[in-house]
Amino acid sequence: MKLSFEGLDEVYREMTRAGESVGPTADRMAEAGAEEVVKGWQEAIQEAGLIRTGAMLRSVRAGKVKDGRTDIYPQGKDAKGTRNAEKAFILHYGTSRKRGTRFVDRAEEIAEPRAVEAMTRIWEESK
Repeated sequence: MKLSFEGLDEVYREMTRAGESVGPTADRMAEAGAEEVVKGWQEAIQEAGLIRTGAMLRSVRAGKVKDGRTDIYPQGKDAKGTRNAEKAFILHYGTSRKRGTRFVDRAEEIAEPRAVEAMTRIWEESK
């Protein structure tokens, strides 16, 4: 699953026009945004009632930031050895017997304005 935000395109264009070195600033922006996206995932999981043991909820993390990008998804395995990312995929899209919840779409709705705000704040502070 890939998460993207429309509002960030203008911020990156502005950074390029300003002639700034995007590397360190972009990494800090990605870290701030990722923190908000993790919170969005957790809220969406709770809203959808997808907490049986809490393993998937607790496992949502951002990966290491590289070149201003990071992956955010449930990581690791639960006590039974099932990958948390696999559970999230199935719960989101569903199966032939179970309807998907589309909770990741809700996570994006929750996280996008918060992440854009956090990332924009980092950019403004860097000027």
